[in-house]
Amino acid sequence: MVSDLVAVPVLLVTLGFVGLYTGWKRRGIHAQMASVDPTPIRELASPGTVELEGTATPVGDPFVAPLTDREAVVAAWTVEEWDERGDRGNWREVARGIESPGFELDDGTGTVDVAPVSKRDTAGKWTQTTGVSAADGVRLDDVLVEFDSFPVQEELGPDEDPPESVRRLHRDHGLYEDTGSVTNAVDIGKKHGRRRYFARVIEPGDETYVLGHVRARDDRHPERFRPAEAVVTAPDDGLLIFSNQDAASLEGEFASSAKARLAGGTVSVVVGVVIGLVLLGVL
Repeated sequence: MVSDLVAVPVLLVTLGFVGLYTGWKRRGIHAQMASVDPTPIRELASPGTVELEGTATPVGDPFVAPLTDREAVVAAWTVEEWDERGDRGNWREVARGIESPGFELDDGTGTVDVAPVSKRDTAGKWTQTTGVSAADGVRLDDVLVEFDSFPVQEELGPDEDPPESVRRLHRDHGLYEDTGSVTNAVDIGKKHGRRRYFARVIEPGDETYVLGHVRARDDRHPERFRPAEAVVTAPDDGLLIFSNQDAASLEGEFASSAKARLAGGTVSVVVGVVIGLVLLGVL
């Protein structure tokens, strides 16, 4: 009986460490944003980390975002699959992507180019992605896209005929479709392989937040340049961040979520350890 109850403190401690880890990561993101103040684009003159806010405008051919089929300057998406094993089931993220064709940011004082981004973690069959997720968006490697909300665009059963937008996503990114399972025929409730598709975009003309590294477009004058000669890319140490929120809202969101996760993780670890010691007769 005691051996069965030990699973409870183990679960609490595990969840606690997950909370502490994700809280620590989000505190680091907040620290990166808080370390710089918004810079007028006309003042960009030397390389370094910059925080910019302005209106996004495409610089090339129109880019139509996956799933939403809307023109975008930044698009992010994730796919979750219902994973059922025995009597337990949970949503498991299996694919994610961030796409930007590159755009021009205008804050009324000047304009600067933002470099293209193409990040995907969707190779082959469904694979569990790694890294700390955004609060409402997608993080992949050194790029984070954070929105004020990140809604489900489609939710489909494993044997449902998907709309063309989903078919295109599967086709373009080689996603595996788990259909025709024998176990699904007798499954009750959510069926193993059911999928949710989340997506959101920053459209041309939207107010856009960018935190990244500004540098000269060529090597002739790398230490001094004008905004028209510069490009914003991912920093060498840190994240390239896009958002449809302003700097204050974004910093507040990450500060509060970091505190909540660190506090919750600490409580969960302490309670789990105490329960475990009681069950073992130490306390």
